[in-house]
Amino acid sequence: MVTLKLLVIFVLILVALRQKVSVGITLFGAGLLTVLLYRVSINDVLNGYWTLMSSQRFIALTAVICLITTLGSLLKELGFLQKMSSSCRGLYGGSRTAATILPPLVGLMPMPGGALLSAPLVDEVLADPKYTPAFKCATNYWFRHVVEHFMPIYPGMILTEAVTGLPVGKIAVLQSPLALAMIVIGVIFFIRKIDNDSRQRVGGIKNFCRSLGGVLSTLWPVVVVLILYGAFKINMALAAMIAVVLMVIVVRPPKDILWLSLKRGFSYKLVFLVFGILSFQTMLDLSGAIASIEKLSSTYHFPEEVIIILVCFTAGILTGMYAAFVALSYSLLAGFLYQPEIIPGHILLAFISGYIGMILSPTHLCLIVTNNYFKSDLIKVLKMLIIPALLLGIAGYLLYLSGWSELVYP
Repeated sequence: MVTLKLLVIFVLILVALRQKVSVGITLFGAGLLTVLLYRVSINDVLNGYWTLMSSQRFIALTAVICLITTLGSLLKELGFLQKMSSSCRGLYGGSRTAATILPPLVGLMPMPGGALLSAPLVDEVLADPKYTPAFKCATNYWFRHVVEHFMPIYPGMILTEAVTGLPVGKIAVLQSPLALAMIVIGVIFFIRKIDNDSRQRVGGIKNFCRSLGGVLSTLWPVVVVLILYGAFKINMALAAMIAVVLMVIVVRPPKDILWLSLKRGFSYKLVFLVFGILSFQTMLDLSGAIASIEKLSSTYHFPEEVIIILVCFTAGILTGMYAAFVALSYSLLAGFLYQPEIIPGHILLAFISGYIGMILSPTHLCLIVTNNYFKSDLIKVLKMLIIPALLLGIAGYLLYLSGWSELVYP
């Protein structure tokens, strides 16, 4: 019965998205359906919504998304993105190189919905009509998450250390081979389909440095956010706001461009999108839907590996967030992962299982906002991602079997 309830929720989400229902409305409705199926009291539901709307998490996330959207719009409207994409095309490989390196560069910024900032870059690089919106969305989304496996300032990694006790440096090394696997898979399924249209096939060190300098000179607003957040521990929303203000002071955009960017960034649709995602996660938490999976698995005496994969994959696909699947599943699996002692192999298996679920999740904020940006068909995007994600999962499982974890943390 538990499995059936979760299946009903997931299928209805896919059906609603297929029918072009707003993602915010879809997930808000999925949250209501969840509490109905699990018979959560109306008082708990109302308290859950109130707690969410008044929480620092909701306010901060909404601020980050709105400000980053504003920043991305300014970068585009002021020609920063065009200059960056033009410089990247000057590197050997042209659009191929640009589509490969731009999303990870932006991915250095550890923030929910960060793929939205690299989306205009990829859109500019793959401007040819032969590249479909779904293809551009999938390419940007895939490469945006390459650095997520090993960047120690990502909230999901910090939370993993807090929950399991495994040092974040060890976590980064443990999971880093998956970044290489993700790049290889991405090149095979996405990059090789892009034309090698570099303006200079052989350019020498001078032309290379000129192109690289052009890329870096357009990244300074993003670098400002990274430095303020990573080095000075300033709140991400405040860091993004400072970057926006600096752009306004330094570049002095025309009033119409500034107003357009603010209008795009602080759209009520974007705010409700964030609310829909977080309200669905809140209702999942109130209903106990995730916890019920672990109990079901234990009842049928499944092997430890099967329980880890099932629980973490389910948490990943339902929440669509790295930190969320860590928070929901790692604590439930304490006896399998870190109690009474740390088992790095099981932590690696838990991560890759949750990660694959997260990448394929229709509730993943990065996927939702970039799909909205490219105005692509979400089902088509997910179809493009399924096989690459499964191959990444296989690579992760082989890494788990290889004994790599024991070398990292004997």
